[in-house]
Amino acid sequence: MKPFSLICFSVLSLALVGSLPAMAEGSVVASRGDVQVTADDLTADLAGRPADFVKRMREPGATGAERLVTDIMLRRLVAKKAQDEGLIAQTDVADRLRLAQERTLYEIYMERAEAQAIKEDKIEALARDEYRAFPEKYTKPEEIRVRHILFRPCNCDKNAHRVLAESVLERLQKGESFEELATALSEDPGSAKRGGDLGLKPKGAMVPEFEAAAYALKKPGELSGIVETTFGLHIIRLEERVAAKLRPFDEVKEGLMESTRTRVRAEIRKKIADPLRDPATLSIDAEAIRRALAK
Repeated sequence: MKPFSLICFSVLSLALVGSLPAMAEGSVVASRGDVQVTADDLTADLAGRPADFVKRMREPGATGAERLVTDIMLRRLVAKKAQDEGLIAQTDVADRLRLAQERTLYEIYMERAEAQAIKEDKIEALARDEYRAFPEKYTKPEEIRVRHILFRPCNCDKNAHRVLAESVLERLQKGESFEELATALSEDPGSAKRGGDLGLKPKGAMVPEFEAAAYALKKPGELSGIVETTFGLHIIRLEERVAAKLRPFDEVKEGLMESTRTRVRAEIRKKIADPLRDPATLSIDAEAIRRALAK
């Protein structure tokens, strides 16, 4: 249930009964003078909110619930002021309250329809069907781990710059330690301290020229030639190649079940709403709408 709907629905209740509603049953969680917020008020406010929001409210040590109760109290006190000042007798306010009530009842009806249809065992079964039907969506892509030595662009002679890179490549080809040369010579400070190690990278995580050269390497220990990118000149060595792998269902279960819940909720709402907003049965006066908006 949306916070605005809850506020307006509470105020609408004042209008309907002509006075502030009796406090809901339940223990008092906050008070200011004779105005109280009860545990049942808090439960009503949480109804319809996202599950992760409610979960955060219930975590040990969380203070969000206190802020939520403060908001409920503030709304209740301001609603009382509105009533005392006669706002609920005004026609435009009554119109807004009526629409707010309709929005709130709409949400409650939809939530209850969802609750009846959404059972966790059914959601998990649907999630597993999705997992089996589209394994590519849950497959961790191939990754490679490479080291590199970077020579950044400089204002010096470009040929001399390339000659330096080629001389280092020649030293590597003769068997000198890549890690030691990367630490001593690479102008990428982040990876130089790790012997040039860039860690595991999937496709799309590197600049195109570098990625093409890195993925062209087939065996661990294989060296590239001189690779030029906007960052400068690189020498790359392949360390390992990790094949694409389907992630276990349990690893993706939580996110997959939540997306399944969202999809099922949307389907339920659509099933209820579509017949009611069928153009064949719904008459809309576009000209009347324009006149209303022009006021």
